[in-house]
Amino acid sequence: MDRFFADAGSWKGGVALRGDEAHHCVRVMRKKPGDRIVVFDGEGREGMAIIMETTKAQVTLKLLSSDETRKPLPEIEIAVGIPKGKSFDLILQKAVELGVSRIQPLMSAQGNVRFEANEAEGKREKWQRVVLEACKQCGQNHLPHVALPLGLEEYLRELPPGGARFAGALLPGARPFRESLSGTGVPDRVVLLIGPEGDFSSGEYRAIEEAGFAGVSLGKLILRTETAVFWMVSAVRYQFQQ
Repeated sequence: MDRFFADAGSWKGGVALRGDEAHHCVRVMRKKPGDRIVVFDGEGREGMAIIMETTKAQVTLKLLSSDETRKPLPEIEIAVGIPKGKSFDLILQKAVELGVSRIQPLMSAQGNVRFEANEAEGKREKWQRVVLEACKQCGQNHLPHVALPLGLEEYLRELPPGGARFAGALLPGARPFRESLSGTGVPDRVVLLIGPEGDFSSGEYRAIEEAGFAGVSLGKLILRTETAVFWMVSAVRYQFQQ
């Protein structure tokens, strides 16, 4: 059954689709009064609803049933050096499917992607739409937050304290990720740091270590950024599956 996003605020006093979701429901999917759809609020709530009325700006719904989906633990944040092309869209889609809570796009010294200040918000909004569409497609009821692109140093300064922290590291002597995870109790939050196509610089690696990240090895092969993301998130999910 078709799924649509109705933000949490619209569930108070009656559920409704607005803006792009209303347009998609009526103009693209050709839904009409009497049709049943699934709605979710991005915070874990999902419900079956019937369409009562449609206008250009809003689709009014009657909620027939609802349920709460528990957020997968530990919460996972990924901070990723932005790759070229459409690879970042793929990272976002798979992050949704793997239950990532927050995605931080990173610009770093050896990365190949840069944005002007006036471009950053537009990029973030585009990426947030990719995440929303992935949620609608795969049945994920928790909408991940995509942050504004930041430089690595700024991100490390602003990172809230706490959480188990791991950075994929192309460094001699980096401990295998499997060993690092097995020596960790079940954390409430895991932060994963994955470098750009050009890897982190030596100075960035020092800053990463000073910020409390354990450098971990993902094997002998050099992985693409998107592959490293999937590898690390899947390993965390496997290790701490409930």
